Amino acid sequence: MWILIICIVLNALIGVIFKLFDTYKIDNLQAIVTNYFVCVITAAIVNGGNPIPQDIIDQPWFWFALALGCIFIIVFNLMALTVQNFGVVVSTIFQKMSLIAPTLIAILIYGESSNLIKWVGIISSISAIVLLSYQKRVETDSPTNKNSIVWLFPIMTFLGSCVIDSALFLIEHNNLAQNGDIGFVASLFLSAGLNGLVILIIQLYRKKSKLAMRNIMGGIALGVPNFFSIYLLLLALQQGWGASVVFPVNNVGILVVAAIFGLVIFNERLTRTKVFGFLLAIVAIICITFA
Repeated sequence: MWILIICIVLNALIGVIFKLFDTYKIDNLQAIVTNYFVCVITAAIVNGGNPIPQDIIDQPWFWFALALGCIFIIVFNLMALTVQNFGVVVSTIFQKMSLIAPTLIAILIYGESSNLIKWVGIISSISAIVLLSYQKRVETDSPTNKNSIVWLFPIMTFLGSCVIDSALFLIEHNNLAQNGDIGFVASLFLSAGLNGLVILIIQLYRKKSKLAMRNIMGGIALGVPNFFSIYLLLLALQQGWGASVVFPVNNVGILVVAAIFGLVIFNERLTRTKVFGFLLAIVAIICITFA
């Protein structure tokens, strides 16, 4: 149980770190690129050696890892922007609601059984997203009133997370990578880091960005919990608990801890709409994963 508790705290901590990026004026791209290479280094330490398979090109998941790596770097940047403009709780909820996508794929494409509870969860999740997005747009002191395009960040975070979760579901469903495959996870991080590095080099060449030690340190601070948030989840699954226990406890736990962090550390406001959306999100995750 302690493994899962630590995993939950680390996942919620990622949102806090993103929020601190804004406070300390840390460049998102530089920190996120650094973060992915730190993830690979951390994977190597945990693995006791190079985590990237020597025959990586021959791995059935190779092209998926390359494509997902590109998506990872985009979604992580969107998540950072969402945290900085909407807060830790809203960002976490939009990301976790991506459970909708693999659920619909499993039902509509692979014929997985569905029932009233599961559909209540899907409808509740959509409602939660609408409520959370709407309440942030109408608040008079919300950053979204300064620039109306900002509200697209959480929507894009949600859609990007849906693509990632759907791809991981399909890879797992087709046995392209087994649970606990540290080589696959490390390759995802490496691909994301390389994609981000290309973008960063272009920005540096055009003098649109300048390297700073605080950005590197921010990436190091982010990379370690980012790796372990995934590794510990896989480890929890290997402890004998079923996925129907691990995933709902993990996802609901992250939302609760993220809410506590947002309130205690950043004094984030809890409007009625936000509370209702938050409760709907928890109901949605429970219904979808337990149905």
